[in-house]
Amino acid sequence: MGKHRAVSEKRIRLIIFLAFAQIFGAAAAYGQSQLTPGSFKAYAPEAIEPRMSDFSGKPVPRYASLRHDTVNGRAGPSLDYPIRWTYQRAGLPVVVVRESQDWRKIRDPMGDEVWVNKSQLAAERTAITTDAGSIFRDDNPRSAHIARFEAGAVVSLADCAGSWCRVDAEGREGWIRRAQLWGADPLTAPPGNH
Repeated sequence: MGKHRAVSEKRIRLIIFLAFAQIFGAAAAYGQSQLTPGSFKAYAPEAIEPRMSDFSGKPVPRYASLRHDTVNGRAGPSLDYPIRWTYQRAGLPVVVVRESQDWRKIRDPMGDEVWVNKSQLAAERTAITTDAGSIFRDDNPRSAHIARFEAGAVVSLADCAGSWCRVDAEGREGWIRRAQLWGADPLTAPPGNH
């Protein structure tokens, strides 16, 4: 029975790794064998100035999330450009860094930038965990643990207060330390890696 459990745990780790490979493309392209907190990149190129878009009337840069389970990221702003990435995770947080009439240039949590059609994005705020941790009942590390998470878990982001953010993860509402989330920092200045 112990041997069966060890095989099952290895299989679960492999399934989790494959899920991350689907989300972010082949991990080998990054020379990585696993997702690590340092894998998450700053939100946008340095020196990007916040502004209001002439196309959407919304600020750029801004957070968004992927609307569908499968979203193609292209090399440029039309269907004529080749697909660079196929994201397979609805809710994945991204940053809109540039816009055209119907297309948005996004930066994903790994730092890659591609163009997606505006219909593929949702305004819902989400974040992705950068390392393993716990969801707490209150914004206090001494409060009860509601759930545990691994790096790469996508959570719905409600609001942040100081160093804590209120989240919903598969129906479990609670608080996560802001330092463990990509997608929770203000975009007025480029946040560093967590």
